[in-house]
Amino acid sequence: MLNIDIWNIAFTVINILVLYFFLKHFLFRPVQKIMDERKQMVEQDLDAAKDAKGEAIRMKEEYEASIANADEEASRIVEDAKRKASAEYDQMLIQARMDAEKKKQEADQEIALEKERALSELKNSVADLALVAAEKLMEQHSGEESDQKLYDAFLEKTEEHHD
Repeated sequence: MLNIDIWNIAFTVINILVLYFFLKHFLFRPVQKIMDERKQMVEQDLDAAKDAKGEAIRMKEEYEASIANADEEASRIVEDAKRKASAEYDQMLIQARMDAEKKKQEADQEIALEKERALSELKNSVADLALVAAEKLMEQHSGEESDQKLYDAFLEKTEEHHD
């Protein structure tokens, strides 16, 4: 049969209570303390991750803004280069036109000088021919009428030759 002893139950209850307070003091509190510390560490890590994510988002926005600024700066630089190149091209074109005009004027002057030289030589040749013709006429002593005809013929030939 079963025997229920009050003292046995009382000691068992006392042992359980002592064991409970002993475990509570030496086991539950340190475990709870460790768990609280772990919880704080996890919360700190989550906060740090949240801050890092915010910083990463901020850096990404700054990077995108700097890329947009770089694109604008590159476009501005290209436009400046195009404008400078166009101005330089126009300046070179103006200079080339001025050089061509100067060379043309020099060539025109050279042609005019050559023309004057040729006319001068032609006049000298005509004068020499006139002298030769005069000498021939003097040798022939033909007469005034024949001299006039020869002179007129000479003038016609020189005018034809001159034209």
